[in-house]
This record gives sequence, C-alpha cells and structure tokens, in this order.
Amino acid sequence: MSVNRRTFLRSGSAAATALAILPSRLRAQFGARPEPIASIQDPRLEDLTARALDAARAAGAVYADVRLSVTRLRRFLIDRVDDGEAMGVGVRVWVDGYWGFASSPVWTPDEMARLGREAAHQAKVNATGDPRDMPLAPATAVRGHWTMPVAEDPFMISPYEIQDHLASLQLWIGRVLNLEVPANNLEARAQDKVFASTLGSYCTQRQYLTTGNLVCGLKRLPNGQAPEFVLDCLSSAGLGFELYTADHLPRVRDASLRDEVRRQFEETKEDYSLPIKPVNVGRYDTAFDAMTMTHLLDQTIGRATELDRALGFEANAGGTSSLSDPRGMLGHYQVGASLLTVTGNRSDPGGASTVKWDDEGVEPDAMTLVKDGVLSDFQTLRETAGWLNARSHGCAYAPTAIEAPLQREPNLLLAPRDGGDYSGMVGQLSDGITIKRAKLDVDFQATTGMGTGMVFSVKNGKRVAWHPGAAFLFRATDLWKALAHVGSEPHVRRFGLASGKGEPAQLGIHSIAAPPAVIKGVTLVDALRKA
Repeated sequence: MSVNRRTFLRSGSAAATALAILPSRLRAQFGARPEPIASIQDPRLEDLTARALDAARAAGAVYADVRLSVTRLRRFLIDRVDDGEAMGVGVRVWVDGYWGFASSPVWTPDEMARLGREAAHQAKVNATGDPRDMPLAPATAVRGHWTMPVAEDPFMISPYEIQDHLASLQLWIGRVLNLEVPANNLEARAQDKVFASTLGSYCTQRQYLTTGNLVCGLKRLPNGQAPEFVLDCLSSAGLGFELYTADHLPRVRDASLRDEVRRQFEETKEDYSLPIKPVNVGRYDTAFDAMTMTHLLDQTIGRATELDRALGFEANAGGTSSLSDPRGMLGHYQVGASLLTVTGNRSDPGGASTVKWDDEGVEPDAMTLVKDGVLSDFQTLRETAGWLNARSHGCAYAPTAIEAPLQREPNLLLAPRDGGDYSGMVGQLSDGITIKRAKLDVDFQATTGMGTGMVFSVKNGKRVAWHPGAAFLFRATDLWKALAHVGSEPHVRRFGLASGKGEPAQLGIHSIAAPPAVIKGVTLVDALRKA
C-alpha cells in the first residue's frame, strides 16, 4: 500500500495524533470535587441547569433560561499552533416585562443557584416603572442534541497535518506563481452549548466556525506597483478543514484552493495593468461584483430589518433603522425594485449563523424579509416577535454564555435572477462604472453610506481605466429602487461577515450570499479631493 505525506501525518505519527485533541483544563463540579468536562451531553449538566432554574423561580421569575458554553479555539500559523478554551454560564429571567441577567465562568451547583437569584434580583431592579405588558412570543419545549455537519473536523486532525498543508500551499504560491505571502493562517472554533428553560426545554449542540487568512503579494509590476490581494474564498464559514481541502464548495468557490489563488492572481494582474486616470464625478450605471453586493445587503437591509433596531431599542449602541414604523410598513413599503427579494435562514449548510436551535431554544425558520421589492418581514426573537404578535424566527445569539443573547442577523441571501455573471454585466455597459471588493461606511440608520473599492470606468463593455481615489455615495432607500439586473444562481457567492451590537459590544459572524448586480445612477465622487 502506498503511503503519501498526508497519510503518514494522519495515521503514522503517534505524537501528532496525540496532539489533535488537547486534554481540557476546564472543570465542572457535579459532586464533592471539580472534574474535567468530558462531554456537553453529560446528563449531569441538566441537573446543574435545574439548580439555576429552580432558584430563579423561587426568586419570582415568570420565565427563566440557562445557557452553558464551552468554546475551543485553535489558531494555526506556519511556525506554531495556539490553543485556547473558555467556559461560561448565563442565567436570564423575565419578571414583570423586564429582563435580568447574570453570568459566570464557574460551573458548580451553588454558583448556578446564586446566578438564578442574582438574575431575578437584577430584573426587579430594572423594573423601575409599572409592570410592562410585553408577552414573549410562544415557544415549544425542545430536547435533543445536534452537531453541525462538517467534512473534516479541524480538532480531530493532527495540527502538524494542517500546518504542513499551509506550508505546502505557501511554498507552491512562492515557487509556481512567484508571489510573496505576507500572511497565511487559519483559525478554527468549536463551541458546545447547553440550553435549558422553565418551558421544559433542554438541548445541546456543537457549532464550528473556520476562518482562513491568506494574503498574496505580487512582485513589482512594470508600472512600479506591488499590489497584494486577500483570497476571497476563506472568509468565516460553518465548515471544517474542507474550507481548504475541498475541490469545490457551493457558493464559496468552484475549483480547488490552488486554482482559486491562480484565478485571483491573474485577475489582480489585469486590474493593476489598467491606466490610472482621475475620477470624473457624476452618476453612472454600475456593475457590482458579488462581494460588494453582500456588503451592501448586510449593512443596509440586513441591519434595517432587525426589529429591535427598527423600534429604537438599539439606539444607544448599534443604531436605528430607516424602517421606523414596522407595523405600518409591513406588506406595503417599497424597499427596492421588483427584482429585489431577500431571504434569511439559520439552516444553510456552511453558513456562519447556522444552528439547530437559537440561544432562546427556538428552532429557527426561514424568513422572506423583502419580496419582489416590498417589505415582508423582520428578523425577530421571542421578545421582539411579541411586539408584532408573531412567532420568533430564531435570531437570538450571543458569542458565549457569558453574554446575554441579542437579536442578530441570520444567514441572508439576495435571491438570484437571470442576469448572468459579473463579466456579462460589465459587457453590457456602454458608459458606466464597475466596482469590486468594496468596503462600506454606513450611518446610524443603516441608510446613507460611502463605499470604496476597486473602481473602474467602462466604455463599450470594456474596462478602460482604474480610479484609485474614487468612492460611491448612496442612500439605501434609493439604491435598491435602482436595481436593474441581478445575477443568476451559479454566480452567487457567500461571505462570512462580522458585526458588533449591544453595549458592551458583542461580535457576531453571519453569512451573506449574493450574485453580482447592476444598479443605475450610482453617484461617483473623488474621495481624495481636498476641500
């Protein structure tokens, strides 16, 4: 039987295999003394959560839930592997329409009871006015265990094998493509969660998140530039090591990772070979690549349809929304052109926000936020859905049990149409602009913003110049109404995007998928022009 390097690293090295899963340093106390946390499915954990729920009830809670989390991080670099782990418990209670929350990194029966009492006390302190008649949306008791399906669990593979893969990729990039590699690392996260509530729910689940960072630098070009590019297809995803090893991944890349590096290398050379010209300020029909469309969707409609923002409950932290009258706007308000349909889910395979149950124990359902240009729904959790007399869509999330769950974006999709691919859209412009890999700066209401990226002018279907100082301005309420063409399904691309919310801020990562698109009359300005 032939043995290659990968087979040897996977099965032939006992030392490497022993390091694949490090012994946990985390301890929980079920009886007389602390002991290692062997499994999130340990039935004794239900007894621990019951201590918190019983104490919260006894302290006056109408409703209470408990979350336990164990988070393991592993960061791979060429010269080392960094490991980290953390545990937490959070208890949340509902008293007279007000929340109370208490959390700790300690898992003991006494600590669970203390947190239940403390959370109830905090809720009563928060209830400074009259009791609020704010019913939580109904939820069904759930039980069971779920593990996010991944093809290659990065915590079950020898770290040496993953390091070897990264080093081999870097060596190939340098020797075959003659590129420098300023950054080449991978971060894997596995998080186990327990949820229990006074409704009778008790469920456990494991989620994965893998993120790659590969930066390639071109040698100096004839025009004197030495550009770099970040490989697009390694953004955060609910995947394992297959993010690197798979021959293709739906909506992420159509070929192997090496082929994707080669494609982006050729694309970068072509981009930087175009002549640099000053910006002609004006309004242009513009073709946006899929990455830019995901950022536009995320920071406008994605944020604006968070119901807590729309009702002003995030005004002192993450911001508000242009959709300021949810009840009046639902089913009537024209968000964009008839080509615009936006859906959300937490079930997309490989999605960064994919779960079986959210952090309120609700099994998320699919939602259509915008249908043929009309506002159709909002992202909700149990509290916000109660304000609309609706069911929760399962959008509750917190990074760990230490933080209280907030309403966060699910996986979002700009539904594809029949507009073809990005190159075809550029080819249809007689006198326009095309923009790739834009970064956005959006205002408090997720309405007005500016984008910067790779901006090119187009004449008769061909790019003729690059405008490094160009930026585009937009108002979301006008931008989406000018949507003229939306790409087709084979050209949808998905990216993992991060956002902060709450005070203190919590970082959340979700997936946004979109095809390329053409938007008419986009305002182009010179961002480098001095006043």
